[in-house]
Amino acid sequence: MVDKQVWVDSGSLIETLEDEESVDEVEVLESPTDNHSTKKKRPLAVRVLRGAGEILFYFLIAIIVVGLVRIFLLQNFIVPSGSMEETLQIDDMILAWKPGQPHRGDIVVFRDDLQWLAPKFRGDPPADPLETLNTWEKFLTKVKLRPPPNEQYLVKRVIGLEGDTVECCDPQGRIMVNEYPLDESYILYDNAQMALRPFSVVVPEGRMFVLGDHRDNSKDSRAVLCSTNLDDPLPYATPEVDSIQGRVFLILRPLAHFRAFSAQEAFGEVPEPTSDPPTLTTAPWECPE
Repeated sequence: MVDKQVWVDSGSLIETLEDEESVDEVEVLESPTDNHSTKKKRPLAVRVLRGAGEILFYFLIAIIVVGLVRIFLLQNFIVPSGSMEETLQIDDMILAWKPGQPHRGDIVVFRDDLQWLAPKFRGDPPADPLETLNTWEKFLTKVKLRPPPNEQYLVKRVIGLEGDTVECCDPQGRIMVNEYPLDESYILYDNAQMALRPFSVVVPEGRMFVLGDHRDNSKDSRAVLCSTNLDDPLPYATPEVDSIQGRVFLILRPLAHFRAFSAQEAFGEVPEPTSDPPTLTTAPWECPE
């Protein structure tokens, strides 16, 4: 009599014959795989909660990454006015690169620390500007995905940096930086008397002299310097370099305006200033009537 061991899978007996010998006795054993039965599925509620937790985790990671990029690398802005036409149009979305120092000819976005723009809030400003926002807007502001409600920004072109002598104009009506005339093919103006109003200034230490490309339709350094409402306009006409939020390098939308910006050739041969930059109180300037 031959003893045979026959495996049983899922309750089905499998009989085998070997060398055509009958099997009188079969010892039924469990398949080894039966010892590793399928794990019991988790309840639906547990699986849903686990999935939601994973989604929330990845969402928070994405918020942190975007926040860090916005703080240290890139930030988008919307062009608010026509002061940079035809280079930038109203409502263009632009992308600004934060690291590095500005160069002459760069288009920069900077905080309106000098209050060139009208205040955002009429009357007395709120003690806590965040209180004017809803919960979602507060969250975006705190993670640096939205600017504070009391901050405003301008976008202009850097014409001169500390120590540079900027003046208008040579016989061809060109702005001069350190006596070098700029061939600015991008500028636009309708009123030559306003666009070519003469001035001369040495940019103070830590400051910059900025102009809009639409020269007769821009609240900029020349407009403030030549303002008749200020006894000492220089501190208000030259924004601090530290107020820069980024250098514009791309128009994102609309797609019809999509373009990248590079260094301006007009400024490539401007010589460096020959003397140390003056302080804000000693920098010479003039704006003849």
